[in-house]
Amino acid sequence: MLAPATRMVLEQAGIERGMRVLDLGTGAGDVAFEVADMVGSSGSVLGVDQSASALRWAARRLETRDISNVTFLRDDLHTVEIADRFDAVVGRLVLLYTPHPAEVLRRYAALVRKGGLIVAMEYEMRAAGSIPSVPLSERVVGWITEAFGRSNLDASLGARLEPIMRAAGLTDPTVVGLQSYFAPDDPAGARLAAATVRTLLPVIVRTGVAEPEEIDIDTLEERCATSLADGCAIFKPPVLVGAWARI
Repeated sequence: MLAPATRMVLEQAGIERGMRVLDLGTGAGDVAFEVADMVGSSGSVLGVDQSASALRWAARRLETRDISNVTFLRDDLHTVEIADRFDAVVGRLVLLYTPHPAEVLRRYAALVRKGGLIVAMEYEMRAAGSIPSVPLSERVVGWITEAFGRSNLDASLGARLEPIMRAAGLTDPTVVGLQSYFAPDDPAGARLAAATVRTLLPVIVRTGVAEPEEIDIDTLEERCATSLADGCAIFKPPVLVGAWARI
């Protein structure tokens, strides 16, 4: 779902063939593989993540693709020592999970050559919902954003990327937001909403946002699909905000 918007942000930012790119919080490698295609065989991508399980998955996926310009490194973004220099540093949905995002950007900007790029992509979760408003969709978005808030994570971090970049010492950042839309009869919208709640269910319950009986996770996708169809409502997932700046 995020691939088209991610590609658009990376292209607008200036990722191009031949670049050496560092991917922060690479996870299963989605962004790394997208960048690898853009930089081509004359470029390279190093993906860093602290999750061993995510990197094992990324490595298995790498084996099934005809890609030779991606490598992965397991380490903590806050402490890893990297001596190389890069043409660009990118990160998607990673700053949200760092206590001081501006400090992370400042740290990695030091690894980018003069004229190179820093690219960050984060969600503006509160922009999610439905048009027209459907009560169940709004409750789902409320459960998700409140769970992040009660976990001391900023559900609207994407909207704040410009001042965060400036706090990191990056000048004249460009910021854009991209959002998908799912038609009332498109099951992908309800599936995405229910799957996100299922992933967050332990946090939602633990922080007191909602009770399991209220959510009824096993019927949530069907109920969401029905409410969107009955209300002839478009489902909007969160806005993916992309921000970039030159060193």
